[in-house]
Amino acid sequence: MNRLFHRKLALLVVALMLIAAACSPLPPSEASATPTDGSPMPAPSQTSLPTSTPLPPSPTATVTPLAGTVTVQINVRSGPNVSYSSLGLLNSGDKIQIIGKDLSGDWYRILYPSAAQGHGWVTAAYVQTNDTASLPVLNAAGISEAILWTPVTPGASMPTSIPVTPTPTLGPASADDDSSAAPAIQVTFSPAGTGQFSYTSDVSSPQGDAEDWVAFTPYAILAGSPARLLFSLVCDGNGNLEVELWQGGAPLAGWGRLACGGQHIPLDLAAGTPYQLHLRAATGAGLQYVHYTLTVRNAP
Repeated sequence: MNRLFHRKLALLVVALMLIAAACSPLPPSEASATPTDGSPMPAPSQTSLPTSTPLPPSPTATVTPLAGTVTVQINVRSGPNVSYSSLGLLNSGDKIQIIGKDLSGDWYRILYPSAAQGHGWVTAAYVQTNDTASLPVLNAAGISEAILWTPVTPGASMPTSIPVTPTPTLGPASADDDSSAAPAIQVTFSPAGTGQFSYTSDVSSPQGDAEDWVAFTPYAILAGSPARLLFSLVCDGNGNLEVELWQGGAPLAGWGRLACGGQHIPLDLAAGTPYQLHLRAATGAGLQYVHYTLTVRNAP
């Protein structure tokens, strides 16, 4: 009897344990790891966000400065034209470093530490240098004038990117406060000293500095003989230049004529006598501007 009772009690306990186990929920880790079909759940993968790939830096062109020598006194300007403002002067014999040229090849871009931007432009006519074919062609802002072509499909329009060179605006010449009593330069020629000089300046009318004065005294090798001088005048701008020869405080009549474009114009003058050239901008419609370089040589 007791055996039967204990046996039934044991079966009852087992049954209660089975019921309790069946009613208990699975641990969260097991429920999420095993799908209802019994197959193993693949481990979740971490998806990486797309990252941007940095582009390689654009190549930078390196220009090796080309050495040059100035042959006459010239202006350093802010752009490749006489209408741009002057940044300073270079004298004959000054050494320069050329870093570019304009599209026509008539102007060189040079290193010029005296300017705030560290560079400027000079006319190529008065610079001695080697072959400039390798120099980059630049606009007034120093940007390459090279035309960049964009690949296109057949039949499509061909876009281009062409840097635009700003068109300079003519402005009045800056006042230099010279006069007949106080000429801009005064040169005394001599056999062992100065035999030639060049002077570069600008004049304008009716606004701006309208006139310049240049004084010189020639010499002659033989006493009593006249001095032979050769005059050259190179001009640029939209105006004309009028030139007078003065002596003793008054203009001379019948001395000849010196005009823009004149090269090695001969003139015999009294040796040892001071003379002055009076250069002024001719009047005309609107602003008349002339940039010029005067060269005078005392022939032996």
